[in-house]
Amino acid sequence: MKEYQHIKDAFKKAKGERSNWNTMYQVLGEFISQIKQDFEGQPAKGEFLTDEIFDSTGTFAAHNSASAMVGMLWPGSAKQAIEITMPDDMEESTELATFYEEMSKKVHRHMDDPKANLALALDEYMLDQVIFGTSGVGVEKGEESKLLYSPYGVKELYIDEGKGGKVNKIWLFYEWNVGRVVAEYKIENVSEKVRKLYENNNLNDTVKILHAIGPRKERKAEKGKLSMPFESIHLEFDDCHLLKEDGFEELPISIARLHKLNYEKMGRGFGQFALPDIREANALRESIIIATEKALNMPQGVLDDGIMGSGYVDTSANAITVFNASSRVGNTPPIFDIGSPPNVAIAEKRLEELKQTISQHFNIDRLIDFNNDTQMTFGEAQIRDQIRTASLAGLFGRQIAEVFTPLIARTVNILWRDGEFGVVPGSLGEKELLAEGKEALPFPDAILKRLEDGEDVYNITYKSKAANASKAEEYIGILDILSFSIQAMQVDPSVAKRIDLHEGLKNMAKIRGLPVGILRQDDKVEALLKQEQEQQKQMQMLQMAESATKSADQAASADQKMANV
Repeated sequence: MKEYQHIKDAFKKAKGERSNWNTMYQVLGEFISQIKQDFEGQPAKGEFLTDEIFDSTGTFAAHNSASAMVGMLWPGSAKQAIEITMPDDMEESTELATFYEEMSKKVHRHMDDPKANLALALDEYMLDQVIFGTSGVGVEKGEESKLLYSPYGVKELYIDEGKGGKVNKIWLFYEWNVGRVVAEYKIENVSEKVRKLYENNNLNDTVKILHAIGPRKERKAEKGKLSMPFESIHLEFDDCHLLKEDGFEELPISIARLHKLNYEKMGRGFGQFALPDIREANALRESIIIATEKALNMPQGVLDDGIMGSGYVDTSANAITVFNASSRVGNTPPIFDIGSPPNVAIAEKRLEELKQTISQHFNIDRLIDFNNDTQMTFGEAQIRDQIRTASLAGLFGRQIAEVFTPLIARTVNILWRDGEFGVVPGSLGEKELLAEGKEALPFPDAILKRLEDGEDVYNITYKSKAANASKAEEYIGILDILSFSIQAMQVDPSVAKRIDLHEGLKNMAKIRGLPVGILRQDDKVEALLKQEQEQQKQMQMLQMAESATKSADQAASADQKMANV
């Protein structure tokens, strides 16, 4: 269809710009990933392309690096990683604290649902990230779960940037068999060509599919998916046949680049920086294998009375070469080794150096601290850990900004639009929930006011070690000042008027991502203080009454004594 030809043309341009990267990706796939090796050509299914790979140091380092990074960015579950909190400029109250606490619990439950596939998506995304430098994670509504997360690797991913160098256009290119295309888009939506292939039972014939996502230039409807700010177009690539048109409120896939040059769109991973050492290690390992085999089975020579047949001396492992006996010198035995055993130790030492360098390329020394050489106190260990973690702040910051924050925001927004957290009274969402027989809880008044004013209604607070890396200095600074102020109060009690310990505790809790509910909100603290003041006042009044009664009793007793006199 000519209407969608511009989408195909834009993809071809993006594909052409990325073509220079495919040779590098192919090498990275062979030497490190050992899985994604089809950037240039299409290998047969089940074909192994590791015949020339002799060393797996790069593969091992990549998997360790990816696992460690996921562990520091997303430690096990959403509950351990994030809290949904109120915006900083909102006035705190127990009602709002309860609302955001329940909101966090629902986000945690849906993200941690095994059927949502988040753990697997993060693992695959991060492995591509450290090797190739570009990958992403998407989230949509699921069928078996409320949400469904999917990883997107550099193989099928093509991107373009918008303002500020942020990814704003995404093309996904697949080659699917006819059976999958029909199952995905339904028989009534595919082209006549694909329909005939399906009806003739040619289910394994491949069809090229292009999925384009980007900002919508003009709305095609007043409301609904065709009015949303991001359009989603699914095409049969060859003839631009429209399979599906959709829309999103926000970009459904979050793309990160591990390292990126300003004038490039694709990222660069640890694998690209480590590749020279990985290739040398591979060649060295092959040489060690050959040398070890030769040392174990030295080539031998035998003497013969005839003339040596070919004039060629075979020095490979376990080889036998026949020599003319007339060349025998002294007491040379009839069977002897040719040459000296190879010095494998030199090569092994160099290989160990390369292993260390490759591990450093993948930041294994900073991500995983196995230092057992130096005995340290608990405080020294903490300082070392803080320095190590702080050195990774920039690396983690890009992942949080480009993938985790947009991904979590879209997750929250999907649940918000589905009425998981509450509804606006009288809205269509409330009517739909009531029609389905579900409870429609109204938002607190403070939330409704911010929605009317178009202001943000939530913050994402990270609790992971990676997020705390950038906040470590602030946390330590507050802790140091509070500790010093307590000592200073002993010298000058007026310092107490300078320090607000309540605000200090609140800020430290916010930095550490303390779960809502552990610290009491201001209104509850004020109520408790007021109650305590009332109790103290009543106690004082009771004491005064008791004192007055005692004084009256004493006076009466004195009068009685005087009367008796």
